[in-house]
Amino acid sequence: MKTFRDRRHITLDVEHMKRLHQEAIEQLDLMRTAVETTGQTIGTMRDKLETMSLNHWNRYLDVLHMITMHDENMSSIITTLDLKIRNNIPAEEIETPLVGHYALLLLLVHALIRRHRRFVDIYGWRGNPMSDYLKESMTMEREHMVELISMIQQIL
Repeated sequence: MKTFRDRRHITLDVEHMKRLHQEAIEQLDLMRTAVETTGQTIGTMRDKLETMSLNHWNRYLDVLHMITMHDENMSSIITTLDLKIRNNIPAEEIETPLVGHYALLLLLVHALIRRHRRFVDIYGWRGNPMSDYLKESMTMEREHMVELISMIQQIL
């Protein structure tokens, strides 16, 4: 007869998670720079910058996928909201340009960067008396992060 064991909680490698969130910040920052520049250009340069923006977004989604592999809570929130994070559609195949959405996209990307920075900070505060507050705060941050990702996905 087969015996079932309780799943053991996997300990979170805080330094690895910090590095993943730092890489997410880096990709979003590069995307933000490309989107800012895109709003100031025309013609083929604009097309190239939009392609760069989408490529950085796809790389960000790859990093987010790695984060969800280590963070079960984030994974469950993404699953609950039915968000697809493996969206590797080449930028050349996307027909809707970003025209008219630059300001909103910049604000959403900036908000998402701030959420990732908060995670990096929170991972650095482990083991202090505020741990219960931080657990609740991280749950809220994850939910807000997934909502922001969903909004950006709708624009792109």
